[in-house]
Amino acid sequence: MRQRAVIGLCAAAVLGAAGGFLAWWPEAREVTAPQTVRIAAGSQDYRPAGEFRQGTRIVDAPMRRAEVPALEIMKFHVTETDYARCVRDGVCAEAPASGMAGLAQTEVNYLDALAFAAWLSEATGQSWRLPTDAEWLRAAGDRGVDDGLDADSADPSRRWIASYRREVALRGEADLERYPAGHFGINDRGVADIGGNIWEWTESCFQNGRLSADGAVIDAASDYCGVRAVQGKHRAFIIDFIRDARSGGCAAGVPPDYLGFRLVRETTG
Repeated sequence: MRQRAVIGLCAAAVLGAAGGFLAWWPEAREVTAPQTVRIAAGSQDYRPAGEFRQGTRIVDAPMRRAEVPALEIMKFHVTETDYARCVRDGVCAEAPASGMAGLAQTEVNYLDALAFAAWLSEATGQSWRLPTDAEWLRAAGDRGVDDGLDADSADPSRRWIASYRREVALRGEADLERYPAGHFGINDRGVADIGGNIWEWTESCFQNGRLSADGAVIDAASDYCGVRAVQGKHRAFIIDFIRDARSGGCAAGVPPDYLGFRLVRETTG
Protein backbone atom coordinates (compact mmCIF):
# COMPACT_ATOMS: atom_id res chain seq x y z
CA MET A 1 0.00 0.00 0.00
CA ARG A 2 2.81 2.39 0.91
CA GLN A 3 4.69 1.58 -2.25
CA ARG A 4 1.61 2.38 -4.33
CA ALA A 5 1.25 5.68 -2.48
CA VAL A 6 4.81 6.69 -3.34
CA ILE A 7 4.46 5.72 -6.97
CA GLY A 8 1.10 7.49 -7.09
CA LEU A 9 2.94 10.79 -6.66
CA CYS A 10 4.58 10.21 -9.99
CA ALA A 11 3.48 10.79 -13.52
CA ALA A 12 3.68 8.02 -16.09
CA ALA A 13 7.27 6.77 -16.38
CA VAL A 14 9.25 7.42 -19.49
CA LEU A 15 11.67 4.58 -20.06
CA GLY A 16 13.66 6.12 -22.90
CA ALA A 17 15.12 9.58 -23.30
CA ALA A 18 14.85 11.54 -26.51
CA GLY A 19 17.90 12.97 -28.17
CA GLY A 20 21.27 11.67 -29.26
CA PHE A 21 22.94 8.87 -27.38
CA LEU A 22 26.63 8.38 -26.91
CA ALA A 23 28.02 7.86 -30.37
CA TRP A 24 31.44 9.30 -29.72
CA TRP A 25 34.25 7.52 -27.95
CA PRO A 26 37.10 9.21 -26.06
CA GLU A 27 40.59 8.08 -26.85
CA ALA A 28 41.48 4.96 -24.87
CA ARG A 29 43.91 5.73 -22.07
CA GLU A 30 44.58 4.77 -18.51
CA VAL A 31 41.80 5.75 -16.13
CA THR A 32 42.94 8.13 -13.42
CA ALA A 33 41.08 8.85 -10.21
CA PRO A 34 38.89 11.98 -10.29
CA GLN A 35 39.81 15.08 -8.31
CA THR A 36 38.27 14.95 -4.84
CA VAL A 37 37.61 17.17 -1.85
CA ARG A 38 38.22 15.90 1.68
CA ILE A 39 35.84 17.07 4.39
CA ALA A 40 37.10 16.65 7.94
CA ALA A 41 35.34 14.56 10.57
CA GLY A 42 32.93 16.47 12.79
CA SER A 43 29.32 16.78 13.90
CA GLN A 44 26.33 17.02 11.57
CA ASP A 45 22.67 17.91 12.04
CA TYR A 46 20.55 15.79 9.72
CA ARG A 47 16.85 15.21 9.06
CA PRO A 48 16.16 11.75 7.52
CA ALA A 49 14.71 11.55 3.99
CA GLY A 50 11.18 10.25 3.48
CA GLU A 51 7.67 10.50 4.87
CA PHE A 52 7.07 10.43 8.61
CA ARG A 53 3.87 10.32 10.62
CA GLN A 54 2.87 11.12 14.15
CA GLY A 55 -0.37 9.24 14.59
CA THR A 56 -2.16 9.95 11.30
CA ARG A 57 -0.47 13.30 10.63
CA ILE A 58 2.44 13.73 8.23
CA VAL A 59 5.15 15.63 10.10
CA ASP A 60 8.81 16.61 9.84
CA ALA A 61 11.32 13.94 10.76
CA PRO A 62 13.25 14.96 13.88
CA MET A 63 16.61 16.63 13.39
CA ARG A 64 19.46 14.46 14.65
CA ARG A 65 23.03 15.38 15.56
CA ALA A 66 25.73 12.80 15.05
CA GLU A 67 29.51 12.60 14.95
CA VAL A 68 30.53 11.66 11.42
CA PRO A 69 33.84 10.51 9.93
CA ALA A 70 35.87 12.31 7.29
CA LEU A 71 34.40 12.28 3.78
CA GLU A 72 36.15 12.31 0.40
CA ILE A 73 33.87 13.27 -2.50
CA MET A 74 34.41 14.17 -6.15
CA LYS A 75 34.92 17.90 -6.66
CA PHE A 76 33.05 17.83 -9.98
CA HIS A 77 30.22 15.78 -11.44
CA VAL A 78 31.00 12.69 -13.51
CA THR A 79 31.49 14.03 -17.03
CA GLU A 80 30.29 12.80 -20.40
CA THR A 81 33.87 11.86 -21.25
CA ASP A 82 34.24 9.78 -18.07
CA TYR A 83 30.92 8.05 -18.64
CA ALA A 84 31.69 7.33 -22.30
CA ARG A 85 34.76 5.32 -21.26
CA CYS A 86 32.53 3.16 -19.08
CA VAL A 87 30.17 2.66 -22.04
CA ARG A 88 33.12 1.83 -24.30
CA ASP A 89 34.18 -0.88 -21.86
CA GLY A 90 30.72 -2.42 -21.98
CA VAL A 91 29.88 -1.74 -18.33
CA CYS A 92 27.59 1.31 -18.50
CA ALA A 93 24.44 1.68 -20.56
CA GLU A 94 24.43 4.33 -23.27
CA ALA A 95 23.07 7.73 -22.32
CA PRO A 96 22.37 10.97 -24.21
CA ALA A 97 25.42 13.15 -24.67
CA SER A 98 26.37 16.42 -26.34
CA GLY A 99 29.84 15.24 -27.36
CA MET A 100 31.33 18.39 -25.83
CA ALA A 101 34.25 17.93 -23.46
CA GLY A 102 33.85 19.15 -19.90
CA LEU A 103 30.08 18.78 -19.56
CA ALA A 104 28.56 16.73 -16.77
CA GLN A 105 26.83 13.50 -17.78
CA THR A 106 23.08 13.94 -17.30
CA GLU A 107 20.00 11.84 -18.11
CA VAL A 108 21.34 8.92 -16.11
CA ASN A 109 19.47 6.88 -13.54
CA TYR A 110 20.43 5.34 -10.22
CA LEU A 111 21.39 2.03 -11.85
CA ASP A 112 23.64 3.83 -14.35
CA ALA A 113 25.41 5.54 -11.44
CA LEU A 114 25.94 2.21 -9.68
CA ALA A 115 27.39 0.69 -12.86
CA PHE A 116 29.80 3.61 -13.27
CA ALA A 117 30.91 3.36 -9.62
CA ALA A 118 31.66 -0.35 -10.09
CA TRP A 119 33.59 0.37 -13.31
CA LEU A 120 35.62 3.20 -11.75
CA SER A 121 36.42 1.06 -8.72
CA GLU A 122 37.71 -1.73 -10.96
CA ALA A 123 39.63 0.65 -13.24
CA THR A 124 41.39 2.51 -10.41
CA GLY A 125 41.71 -0.23 -7.80
CA GLN A 126 39.90 2.07 -5.35
CA SER A 127 36.44 1.88 -3.78
CA TRP A 128 33.89 4.35 -5.20
CA ARG A 129 30.18 4.64 -4.39
CA LEU A 130 27.29 7.08 -4.35
CA PRO A 131 27.03 9.34 -1.30
CA THR A 132 24.20 8.91 1.15
CA ASP A 133 21.68 11.72 1.43
CA ALA A 134 23.34 12.83 4.67
CA GLU A 135 26.82 12.80 3.08
CA TRP A 136 25.59 14.85 0.13
CA LEU A 137 24.13 17.48 2.46
CA ARG A 138 27.38 17.60 4.35
CA ALA A 139 29.32 18.15 1.14
CA ALA A 140 26.78 20.78 0.04
CA GLY A 141 27.75 22.94 3.02
CA ASP A 142 26.25 26.41 2.65
CA ARG A 143 24.20 25.27 -0.36
CA GLY A 144 22.41 22.46 1.46
CA VAL A 145 18.70 22.87 2.23
CA ASP A 146 16.83 21.42 5.22
CA ASP A 147 13.43 20.17 4.02
CA GLY A 148 11.73 20.60 7.40
CA LEU A 149 8.59 22.71 7.01
CA ASP A 150 7.51 23.41 10.60
CA ALA A 151 4.00 23.34 9.10
CA ASP A 152 2.52 20.21 10.62
CA SER A 153 -1.23 20.10 10.16
CA ALA A 154 -4.12 17.69 10.55
CA ASP A 155 -4.76 18.32 6.83
CA PRO A 156 -2.00 16.61 4.77
CA SER A 157 -2.90 18.65 1.68
CA ARG A 158 -1.83 21.88 3.42
CA ARG A 159 1.57 20.44 4.15
CA TRP A 160 1.95 19.19 0.56
CA ILE A 161 1.05 22.62 -0.82
CA ALA A 162 3.52 24.31 1.54
CA SER A 163 6.24 21.88 0.42
CA TYR A 164 5.47 22.40 -3.27
CA ARG A 165 5.51 26.19 -2.96
CA ARG A 166 8.83 26.14 -1.17
CA GLU A 167 10.38 23.87 -3.81
CA VAL A 168 9.18 26.21 -6.56
CA ALA A 169 10.73 29.16 -4.71
CA LEU A 170 14.03 27.33 -4.20
CA ARG A 171 14.23 25.99 -7.72
CA GLY A 172 13.06 29.10 -9.56
CA GLU A 173 12.50 28.81 -13.28
CA ALA A 174 13.67 25.66 -15.03
CA ASP A 175 17.26 26.06 -16.23
CA LEU A 176 17.82 23.69 -19.13
CA GLU A 177 21.08 25.15 -20.37
CA ARG A 178 24.15 22.91 -20.29
CA TYR A 179 27.15 24.50 -18.62
CA PRO A 180 30.86 23.62 -18.42
CA ALA A 181 32.32 22.39 -15.14
CA GLY A 182 32.75 25.19 -12.65
CA HIS A 183 29.93 27.37 -13.97
CA PHE A 184 28.08 27.37 -10.63
CA GLY A 185 31.24 28.01 -8.65
CA ILE A 186 32.74 26.43 -5.55
CA ASN A 187 30.93 26.16 -2.23
CA ASP A 188 32.37 26.66 1.25
CA ARG A 189 33.55 23.02 1.30
CA GLY A 190 35.44 23.31 -1.99
CA VAL A 191 32.89 21.28 -4.00
CA ALA A 192 32.03 22.56 -7.49
CA ASP A 193 28.60 23.09 -9.06
CA ILE A 194 26.67 21.54 -6.18
CA GLY A 195 23.14 22.93 -5.95
CA GLY A 196 23.19 24.09 -9.60
CA ASN A 197 20.78 22.77 -12.24
CA ILE A 198 21.86 19.13 -11.85
CA TRP A 199 20.24 17.10 -9.08
CA GLU A 200 22.42 14.24 -7.89
CA TRP A 201 21.58 10.62 -7.12
CA THR A 202 22.23 9.39 -3.59
CA GLU A 203 22.32 5.92 -2.09
CA SER A 204 19.48 6.69 0.35
CA CYS A 205 16.13 4.93 0.01
CA PHE A 206 12.75 6.59 0.51
CA GLN A 207 11.88 5.97 4.15
CA ASN A 208 8.50 5.59 5.82
CA GLY A 209 8.64 6.30 9.53
CA ARG A 210 6.48 6.62 12.62
CA LEU A 211 7.41 9.08 15.35
CA SER A 212 6.96 8.87 19.09
CA ALA A 213 4.08 10.75 20.74
CA ASP A 214 6.30 13.76 21.43
CA GLY A 215 7.80 13.68 17.91
CA ALA A 216 11.36 13.47 19.21
CA VAL A 217 12.19 9.89 18.20
CA ILE A 218 11.56 7.68 15.16
CA ASP A 219 9.85 4.65 16.72
CA ALA A 220 9.72 2.56 13.55
CA ALA A 221 10.87 2.94 9.95
CA SER A 222 10.98 0.94 6.73
CA ASP A 223 12.83 1.63 3.49
CA TYR A 224 11.38 1.52 -0.01
CA CYS A 225 14.47 1.26 -2.18
CA GLY A 226 12.72 1.41 -5.54
CA VAL A 227 12.72 5.18 -4.90
CA ARG A 228 15.91 7.08 -4.05
CA ALA A 229 16.60 10.53 -2.69
CA VAL A 230 18.16 12.95 -5.17
CA GLN A 231 19.65 16.21 -3.98
CA GLY A 232 20.07 19.67 -5.45
CA LYS A 233 18.31 22.95 -4.80
CA HIS A 234 15.80 20.85 -2.89
CA ARG A 235 15.45 17.17 -2.03
CA ALA A 236 13.31 15.06 -4.37
CA PHE A 237 12.44 11.37 -4.62
CA ILE A 238 12.85 9.59 -7.95
CA ILE A 239 12.17 6.00 -9.02
CA ASP A 240 15.54 4.36 -9.61
CA PHE A 241 15.18 3.66 -13.36
CA ILE A 242 14.21 7.23 -14.35
CA ARG A 243 16.73 9.24 -16.37
CA ASP A 244 14.72 12.38 -17.09
CA ALA A 245 12.41 13.51 -14.28
CA ARG A 246 10.95 16.29 -16.45
CA SER A 247 9.39 13.91 -18.96
CA GLY A 248 6.91 12.10 -16.77
CA GLY A 249 9.91 11.24 -14.68
CA CYS A 250 8.25 10.27 -11.39
CA ALA A 251 9.50 13.19 -9.31
CA ALA A 252 7.60 13.79 -6.08
CA GLY A 253 7.05 17.53 -6.08
CA VAL A 254 8.90 19.85 -8.46
CA PRO A 255 11.00 17.78 -10.90
CA PRO A 256 14.75 18.35 -11.19
CA ASP A 257 16.11 20.06 -14.30
CA TYR A 258 18.70 17.31 -14.87
CA LEU A 259 19.82 14.13 -13.12
CA GLY A 260 23.53 13.43 -12.71
CA PHE A 261 25.91 12.25 -10.00
CA ARG A 262 29.25 12.42 -8.25
CA LEU A 263 30.88 9.71 -6.14
CA VAL A 264 32.47 9.23 -2.75
CA ARG A 265 35.83 7.48 -2.43
CA GLU A 266 36.07 5.10 0.50
CA THR A 267 39.21 5.66 2.52
CA THR A 268 40.75 4.10 5.60
CA GLY A 269 41.95 6.17 8.51
